[in-house]
Amino acid sequence: MSLFPKMSTVSHQVKSLQALTTTLLRGGRGNMGPAHPIMPEKMLVLYEHEACPYCRRVREVMTHLNLDYESRPSPHKGHVYRDELKAKSGKTQVPYLIDANTDTQLLESQDIIDHLYAHYSKQGSTPKRYRVDNGDGATLSNKLASVTSMLRGVKAAHPKKNKARGKPEQLLELYSFEASPYSRLVREKLSQLEVGFINRNVARERLQDNGLPGLHLTLGKYEPIKGGKRDRIMTEVMDGKLQFPYLIDPNTHTTMFESQAIIEYLDKTYG
Repeated sequence: MSLFPKMSTVSHQVKSLQALTTTLLRGGRGNMGPAHPIMPEKMLVLYEHEACPYCRRVREVMTHLNLDYESRPSPHKGHVYRDELKAKSGKTQVPYLIDANTDTQLLESQDIIDHLYAHYSKQGSTPKRYRVDNGDGATLSNKLASVTSMLRGVKAAHPKKNKARGKPEQLLELYSFEASPYSRLVREKLSQLEVGFINRNVARERLQDNGLPGLHLTLGKYEPIKGGKRDRIMTEVMDGKLQFPYLIDPNTHTTMFESQAIIEYLDKTYG
């Protein structure tokens, strides 16, 4: 018998289709990234919440650069990180980036994106497709993508309980990438529960990495780029397996694959 109450498989499949719609509306952004990213020495910190279209722009770039970062979920009505954000910036506006490597704190999504490309990309400047020179950085497709997330809620799930519980002693780790619909569902749950985590981006590094879960556009046995980020994770973290999302909770010595199982675990442990 499972230790955690089972959520409806049908309900989870419906949510997965909604999450896939978000990916399709974004044209696959947040999918590909370099095998050998320029990783900052000190962890980037991002105050955000999953359904925010401006945060999504930043997360897509984080995947495009294959950068890891600490997510501090700050959903509407939340307090665990949202109060902290207001004390730091004077606002509860997200996204908000802290980069201790350059002693930088930034609020606007385009400023954050420009900063990331300036410091953590080989080209040193923002590509045209990730630049908005005038007006609202959240395009119509991005706002429509947010609607699908809003159907599943953008507020803190249990704000009083979340605040009373506080932050886990150690940050959880989530291996994912922005465009993965199954990873998105897990990030939404972490956001609703206001559970901070390290997002380990595992961007697809080449065309052959694309495909359905467990299936790739390659002949024979799948092998990631030798010495690349996926190769290291497959060897050092997942014991020869490569599947996302993958959760590590050092507080309970738990490791898990499968989005539905992870969500059930998070509800049971932090809900």
